[in-house]
Amino acid sequence: MMIFKKSIPRRTFLRGTGASLALPFLDAMVPAFAAIDAALPPRRLGYIYLPSGRIIDSWTPKMEGKNYDITPSLAPFAPYREKMLVLSGLDLKAADFKPGEAGAEHPRSCGAYLTGKHPFSTTVGISVDQVVAKKLGQQTPLASLQLGLDPAEWSNGNDGGFRGFYRTTVSWASKTTALPAQNNPRMVFERLFGDTSSLDPETQRRLNRNRGSVLDAVNERVRHLMGTLDASDRYKMAEYLDAVRDIERGIEAAESRSDTDNMDLESVKRPAGIPDTYTEHAKMIFDMMHLAYLTDMTQVVTVMMGHEGGNRTFVEKGFKEGHHSLSHHRGIKGAIETLKQIDHFQNELIAYFLEKMQSTKEADGSSLLDNSMIMAGSAMSDANTHVHYNLPTVVFGGAQGKIKTGRHILYKDEPLSNLHLFAIDAFGASKDEYVEGESDATGILKGLA
Repeated sequence: MMIFKKSIPRRTFLRGTGASLALPFLDAMVPAFAAIDAALPPRRLGYIYLPSGRIIDSWTPKMEGKNYDITPSLAPFAPYREKMLVLSGLDLKAADFKPGEAGAEHPRSCGAYLTGKHPFSTTVGISVDQVVAKKLGQQTPLASLQLGLDPAEWSNGNDGGFRGFYRTTVSWASKTTALPAQNNPRMVFERLFGDTSSLDPETQRRLNRNRGSVLDAVNERVRHLMGTLDASDRYKMAEYLDAVRDIERGIEAAESRSDTDNMDLESVKRPAGIPDTYTEHAKMIFDMMHLAYLTDMTQVVTVMMGHEGGNRTFVEKGFKEGHHSLSHHRGIKGAIETLKQIDHFQNELIAYFLEKMQSTKEADGSSLLDNSMIMAGSAMSDANTHVHYNLPTVVFGGAQGKIKTGRHILYKDEPLSNLHLFAIDAFGASKDEYVEGESDATGILKGLA
């Protein structure tokens, strides 16, 4: 028997005028005689940062093991219980106060979160996501992607000698280079699907009016490709194209509102492309994260759901006091109850992302979530007194069998950095740069595999 099937290269782009569109993983990308293990989908790594601690009593299950209880804060994750690992007792030792240092608990904790190094005013260390990005980024157009929900101008300047970016990003390319998080969905979309020469909002609005849709730009090539695919791949392509179109519509709607509606001082300062509500904004950012994974534009993404110590108000939920102000609750019951609701609310938005990851199937029938390791958590447990021990931490996805999920594990006197060493090892990266210097890591975290 002679087989003439030709496979489509994995890194294929449809190029049009001023735009390009990466393809999702299709069956047609698997060579006719390829072994099954040669066609395994890529593994993805993600970190979702939750600012200003959590109400730990409402977060942490009382029971360990497989039959752990779903707590009120974790309730939005109940549908993903079997794809989730709840980790308790992990400490951020690198953020410990040193004699003679100023307070600056928020920038110090945020700076240490993914680096495992004690932050100083001019240096920290490379973060775990960037260690893995050096390995995986050789295979993708973008080595990594940094996303956020708060604008850079909310960083509020210095805190105890630390510049604002210590609280506005968790990603560090080196001990002196912080990677800023992008909160404008239009800018993220342009980074994924097309270049732009200016970040000025007015320039962007003018370009957006002239540019049109990425899908329109590659329409002819999409039509030709669809004619060469089988029914299964045509379905995958249609689903993917619908997702891209939905994001484009959302960006266009947000930019339209930014141009014409709510022209008060706050909306004038807001960059074009950012939705009016935190919920819409978070969902759009998570849509971008999902799309970046789906197209294999990058396999490493970080998302900050707010600046560390940021004082955002969640007006859409009826909470008028700022998040940071609430986090210093001083034991006041009303403030604690509001913080529990914020914890639950932000977890609902993460659950929105998890649903997209779980429902998106790869060429081998697994889901994007199955092939990922997504960690969500905070650099503090109780922000009222700036405690950075017993951190709220959950891990989603099995990273292609590297992680045994569906459990609650309680550790004692274990640094969070050991979890980062596990990720570095699971993704085949070198730990040398991560542990050099004064790292608080003591070894790969046990009990996960």
